[in-house]
Amino acid sequence: MLTPDQEESLYHTLLVLEGTSIASKKADDRLRRLLEQHGTLKKAHNQQLSLFEPDIGWLVKKLEKAPDFKTITINSPEYPDWLKELKAAPVFYAQGDLELLKTKTIAVIGTRHPTQEALEEGRKICQRLLDKNYTIVSGLAKGCDTLGHQSAIEHGRTIAVLGTPLDAHYPSENYDLQDRIAREHLLITPFPIGITTYQSHFAYRNRLTVSLSKEGIVVVQADDESGTRHAIRHAHKQNKKIYALPNNFGKEYKWVEKYKPART
Repeated sequence: MLTPDQEESLYHTLLVLEGTSIASKKADDRLRRLLEQHGTLKKAHNQQLSLFEPDIGWLVKKLEKAPDFKTITINSPEYPDWLKELKAAPVFYAQGDLELLKTKTIAVIGTRHPTQEALEEGRKICQRLLDKNYTIVSGLAKGCDTLGHQSAIEHGRTIAVLGTPLDAHYPSENYDLQDRIAREHLLITPFPIGITTYQSHFAYRNRLTVSLSKEGIVVVQADDESGTRHAIRHAHKQNKKIYALPNNFGKEYKWVEKYKPART
């Protein structure tokens, strides 16, 4: 038998399979309105007129095998009030310490292939942030994200935001890091178990990373082709503070010229 959290996740997946899109502000806005009207994902699903009658046995089995998690919607007591201020407030799934959502959060992000100079600058800024009691939020990708999480695990607290469901590990080299964050810190994803992962999901993950970072974002290193540009754009739209480490300046990066981050 599924737990209430597993059951809500199941109905979220069914809503997606039946045509409710995912990984977009439009999808989040529609899902928010359904939750405001019906209260739960199960009731929202059951109110939809659909001829789709899927075999859900495979999904039930995946959920039963998955690690314990919490399904967090705008109607959950754990849902942060400040996140509700977003019109497109997402549903998300969590493993770990939800109390970290109440702390002072800031994102540390950047390219998957940082230079040695950027890594050294990144370690220093992470330590400064942790010394000031920030919780570091990042996306568990290789490179700058991993640097942020590892620094926080050693000296403070971290929240990892995934571009995959909780039962997947990506990238594979961060398998142990993901499991440790789930046990000792906080792991979050907007993607329910049973959803196929697409490249666009990682860009959307960047939006949620920014949304969860109340104090802004710190760009360790990012050129104009880096996926970090999605997070920078979201931070600008959300009126979040944008900081960048010295190695980003003097390179004629268009994002630096456009968003004028504070040098830190």
